Amino acid sequence: MMQSAPDEGGALPVVGGYAAPAAEEAAPDPSSSPPAASPPEPSPESAPDPAANAAASSEAAPTQAAEGDAGLLGRLRDKVAPTVQRVAEMESVQKGYERIKEVSHRVAENEKVQQGVEKVQKGLEVAKDTGKVVMEKTQQGIEAVKEKTREWRAGAGTVWEKGRGSIQRIRTEGVSALAWRGSAKDTLAMEEQWKDIKVQGAEELSVPARTEHTCAYHVSKGSTLRWTFRVKDHDIGFAVRMRIQVWGGSQEEEVLAMERYDNNDTISGSWVADEDRTLVLAFDNRYSKLRSKTVAYIVGTEKPPVFVEEPRQEAPADPRPVV
Repeated sequence: MMQSAPDEGGALPVVGGYAAPAAEEAAPDPSSSPPAASPPEPSPESAPDPAANAAASSEAAPTQAAEGDAGLLGRLRDKVAPTVQRVAEMESVQKGYERIKEVSHRVAENEKVQQGVEKVQKGLEVAKDTGKVVMEKTQQGIEAVKEKTREWRAGAGTVWEKGRGSIQRIRTEGVSALAWRGSAKDTLAMEEQWKDIKVQGAEELSVPARTEHTCAYHVSKGSTLRWTFRVKDHDIGFAVRMRIQVWGGSQEEEVLAMERYDNNDTISGSWVADEDRTLVLAFDNRYSKLRSKTVAYIVGTEKPPVFVEEPRQEAPADPRPVV
């Protein structure tokens, strides 16, 4: 039987076509380097597929791009973040500044409003004080006028007597109808008696039914008011009143009560003013329901006579010397 020599590297000899088992494995030589590992031979099953590799590459490409973009965005964010923060801080500061301005503006407006309110209050106080003074003076004026009115009313009844008022009827035969031509002087034929009297009014007029006609005359103190009138048909009422000033206007107080005079009489009267007065002569036809009345009247004033005192003559001096 042939025995083959052992192979290099310690391989066991093959005996009869079978490898004899080794008693023990040879210990590795530490000084020798390990043999280089040969790359495994690819099996048919593990051989790379070009299509699969292309698909894997296509899938990995977006992922790598996304990772690259993420890294770039991260770096940009890190760089921009401080600037953004500063901008945000500046915006917050600006907002705070605007807020402060707005609050200051409101405070200023409130101060202006408060000042305006104070001015208005002061104005109201001044107006109240002024109104109070005016009211007091007005009340004093009202009281004075009321007191004067009471005096006038109390004296109105005696004005006629104080003024030595007189009225008389002159009985005449009826005045011819031809005399009533619209001229009171011609109708009354009083030219001779009135030549020294200042005529204040002369008229021939018609007084409608249910009405009266009045005429007012101012008479100064000491002057005499004279009047003469006549009614054409039927009768007419006549009265004398005094006009006085009262609070809110004027009113008339009766001096001579109304009395009716018929067409057979010519009526003449006079009155002397004890002080400056305003007298009203009234021709009253209010009692007549249907008839109007034609009246001719003449009114005038006569000033009091002026008395001039003659200068006193002094006695001549005695030429003899005084011893």
